[in-house]
Amino acid sequence: MELKVPYAQITDKKQGYEEAKKLIPEVIAKFGVAADVHNDDATSTLKAKGSGFEAKIEFKDSEAVVNVDLGFLLKPFKGKILETIEKQIKKVV
Repeated sequence: MELKVPYAQITDKKQGYEEAKKLIPEVIAKFGVAADVHNDDATSTLKAKGSGFEAKIEFKDSEAVVNVDLGFLLKPFKGKILETIEKQIKKVV
């Protein structure tokens, strides 16, 4: 599933990426899951992988694109998870 969050507060994808690097560990902690977060500064992309999910946030020229793959047990929470991610990303972009 894909979610697009247009920039409202910033104009540079690098700025959004740098702010999101600080924020993403907090968002993951809200769900109470352990995840490995990898930052790719060259492509302005964040990837998180944990038990039952994978997430990728790519910062493009005018928006952040979020892709989330959920395991069977997390699918019922898809709406809440996407809502929380979108809310947190909107704080920085």
